[in-house]
Amino acid sequence: MRLEDKRKAIELRQKGFTYNEIKEIIPSISKGTLSGWLKNIDLSNIHKKRILDKIKDASQKGRVKGAWVNKKKREDRIKKIQEEAKKEFRILAQKPLFLIGLSLYFAEGTHKFQRFQFVNSDPRIIKLMMAWLKKVFRISDENINFRLYLHEIYSNEGCEEFWADIVNVPVEKFLKTVYKPTLHRLKKNLLYKGCLRIEVRGSELFWKIQTWQNMLTEISN
Repeated sequence: MRLEDKRKAIELRQKGFTYNEIKEIIPSISKGTLSGWLKNIDLSNIHKKRILDKIKDASQKGRVKGAWVNKKKREDRIKKIQEEAKKEFRILAQKPLFLIGLSLYFAEGTHKFQRFQFVNSDPRIIKLMMAWLKKVFRISDENINFRLYLHEIYSNEGCEEFWADIVNVPVEKFLKTVYKPTLHRLKKNLLYKGCLRIEVRGSELFWKIQTWQNMLTEISN
């Protein structure tokens, strides 16, 4: 039987069959055994092309299937987060700070990157948003990133230190400052300290906020 399997495997390989195709016909043979039997088989260019095309096709199907599986997992995760958010809303809605922060993010938060991002130039609003994150959601500094956006003519004004004091973290925690292009060469606003971006790591809070904002809209209708 073993010799018959080997003869059949060689015959199929010479016709341009891939290892997977041969295993479908002779399922009792491992790929390791096939490799030993078939490693010295000479193939025509036509059969080599057929094998390569089959491998590419299988690889493409594998990528498509993998992408679909990952997409389904992501959708299931988001659905679970949103269901949790709906349950949390009844309790959180009783807290004035929750509603204030949610409304503020609704108006000025970033919605296109699927993660919590909030940018503002007003220190009072930044402090309010930080209080919202820490007091309502207990988010630690380790899970928050900060980045300053600044016109370059103000680069020597100690703006990073100013904002570090506002959010009460070491200035070393800030990501690299982004300098915004400007045609101005003179400082028109002496109180200007740039815009600070707050970003929370991960996407869970973002998806909860989207759910809460929809629920808030429904309540107001």
